[in-house]
Amino acid sequence: MKPENNFSRAFIDLAKMGRTDWRRVALTILLVKFLSILFVMTSLIVAVSPTFFKHPFFHIPDADRIVVLELAEAAASIFGFWLACKKFLRRPFRSLISTDVTFHIRRCLLGAALYLPANALGLMAMSLFFSMRAGAWLVPFRHFEWPHHNAEIIPSIGMLIVIPFLAFAEELFFRAWLTQTLRHYIRSTITVVALVAVLFAAYHTQYDLREKMLMVVCSLGFSALSLRDQRLELAIGAHSMMNVCATLQSLFFTGPLPHAQVPATMLDWCTLVILKGALPLVVMYGVLQKTGGWSAPTDARLASPGKVQPGYL
Repeated sequence: MKPENNFSRAFIDLAKMGRTDWRRVALTILLVKFLSILFVMTSLIVAVSPTFFKHPFFHIPDADRIVVLELAEAAASIFGFWLACKKFLRRPFRSLISTDVTFHIRRCLLGAALYLPANALGLMAMSLFFSMRAGAWLVPFRHFEWPHHNAEIIPSIGMLIVIPFLAFAEELFFRAWLTQTLRHYIRSTITVVALVAVLFAAYHTQYDLREKMLMVVCSLGFSALSLRDQRLELAIGAHSMMNVCATLQSLFFTGPLPHAQVPATMLDWCTLVILKGALPLVVMYGVLQKTGGWSAPTDARLASPGKVQPGYL
């Protein structure tokens, strides 16, 4: 039988460096969820309790509370996985990030830097498509308008600071731990990636069904980056920049809609999903493939599933 040539095998099999039975999986989920509730409830107490509310040091404006709660949930998720790796899974925490058990922030910055022009290319393609549909030049979002109140700017600045931590927490859960854990039970990598994409879309409950299609496509792209690079940092950087662009758009592009409008169809929405969700990540993948920008081959000893490592950072 011809051996399978799968460049994603090492990263996706890293769960075997530690304990993988269903009890450890259940304990990990319960621990992360418990810490999330604990951190969020503590943040709410600090934010709304009369004891703290009147204190100038602890006082948090209403508009900034969502930022604090998001940061608390992200911190709980990251800390929860670190603690689970140490106590339950008995594997290095950074084995969730790369096959050589390291974390390089430069690759996060590289992912963000590559996504930004790729996203601009996607927006240009969207503008071209919708202009052809409308018979007049238009952009696929509202006109530029400077925010009128500081209450709109300050929370957005806080969210821009928090976004990398949120993206790191989500990638740590979906593209790292969940992907590696499901791979232990499901042999097909494609099935694992597709299932993670569906769960990623379901996790974002604030979106409707059509927007969840976009989340599925984005998840597939992030999985392709992490599995090909055998590291999580590129996906973290791209995910962060995607959310940064969305936040800036919601802050500065709040003016009236373009005058030339056509009724949206399912074809328009599918095209939007492809151009906004898939195209930037496909361009990123192509640039990295063309320039040889993927990370160097990893240490075969660390990628070997036969050795169980102690839980350490």
